[in-house]
Amino acid sequence: MMQLHVSNLTMSLAGQELFAIAKVPAMQRRRLSSLAKLALNNAIHVLDLGKADYIVWVSQYGDEAKTLNILEDVLKDQTPSPTQFSTSVHNAISGLYSILCQDATPATSLAGSWNDGLVEAYAWLKTVPNARQVLVIYYEASLPDIYVEHQSFSAFSMAALVSLQPANLTVNPNIMIEAQAHFKQALRFYDFWQNTDQSQYEAWTKC
Repeated sequence: MMQLHVSNLTMSLAGQELFAIAKVPAMQRRRLSSLAKLALNNAIHVLDLGKADYIVWVSQYGDEAKTLNILEDVLKDQTPSPTQFSTSVHNAISGLYSILCQDATPATSLAGSWNDGLVEAYAWLKTVPNARQVLVIYYEASLPDIYVEHQSFSAFSMAALVSLQPANLTVNPNIMIEAQAHFKQALRFYDFWQNTDQSQYEAWTKC
C-alpha cells in the first residue's frame, strides 16, 4: 500500500482561457502546441500554489500529432521541420517548461498513466533524503484518427502536489487495473477526488 498526501489537484481543459501560461513570453507561447500550452499552464498554476522538489510529467502518447506530421513529410520525400522534430520527443514538454520558465527542478517524463506518476512520486519521496513535495502532471490529447487506438476526447492536463504526510490517499498497486486508454484513468481519478461522497474507487481510498 502507498500512502500519499495529494493537494491542489487542478485541471486545464481545451477551450478554457489559460491564465497561468501568460508568464511565458508571447512570442514563445505562440510556438507551443495546444497540448504543451495545457500542460505548461497547469504546471505553472500548481507551482504558484506550492513548491515542488521534483516534477513527474506523464502522458501515454505525448504530442503524437507532431510525430504523425513528421512521418507524413517523410512519405512525401519532404524534409521534416527541425523544430517539429525537436519538440516531438516524449520529454519535449518537460524540456520546454524548464527552458521557458527557467526552472531547474529535477524532472522525469513517463510514458504511462496517472497511477504510474503517483508510483514514481512515491518512490522518489521514499528514497531521496529531505524530499518534500512532487508535482505530478498528466496531459493527454486524442490520437489522430488514423491510429486504431484513436478515441475522441478533448485534450486536458491534470496536476497535483504529492507528499507523504499527512496521508489523505491510499493507493493499492495490486489492484491497479490499467485501461488501454490511460486518459480515462486520469479523468476517473479527478471525478473520484472531487466527489465528497465517494471514499473508495478501484485502487484509490481516501483517508
